[in-house]
Amino acid sequence: MIHSHLKIAATAGITLMFLSGCASLNMFGKADERWADYKSWTNVTAGTEPTGDPTGLLAVVHKGPEGYRNVYVNDIAKETLLGDAPYVYPVGSVVVKEQFDNKADWEAGENAGVTISVKASGGETVSKDDWIWADSYKGSAGASQFCSGCHTVALADDFVFTNKAFLDKHLNK
Repeated sequence: MIHSHLKIAATAGITLMFLSGCASLNMFGKADERWADYKSWTNVTAGTEPTGDPTGLLAVVHKGPEGYRNVYVNDIAKETLLGDAPYVYPVGSVVVKEQFDNKADWEAGENAGVTISVKASGGETVSKDDWIWADSYKGSAGASQFCSGCHTVALADDFVFTNKAFLDKHLNK
């Protein structure tokens, strides 16, 4: 009897954790209007085979060194990202990264994971606190110690790794 109650409690706990995790993903909602139409934006990795890990920093994030990635930028960020340094993005800049496990999915445009960076505020100096991140297409953007921790390496480029200098060095060979 006690064993069955523990089993029921454990099952309920696991189910609750799963559902609360799904709630943060907003699986049944709509994408945020700031990036809902990102496929119509400039794909800055178009015409390349964007895979590998030229920075040596990916480890397992963004599908790791074996993954394929497309990077899209809205019109607000486009001039900065495709221009020359210094890269300081205006408020409202949005960068969307699609991540694929393999070349077949990338070529078909299927099964992409999506992460989003949004420049939400700005001041005299660049700060990780100016950026918010979403971990999925239908996710909610917010502060993220995980994202900002890695993106701090790109502090000199306003926390954005992909820019004209990066593309010229690593992808546009």
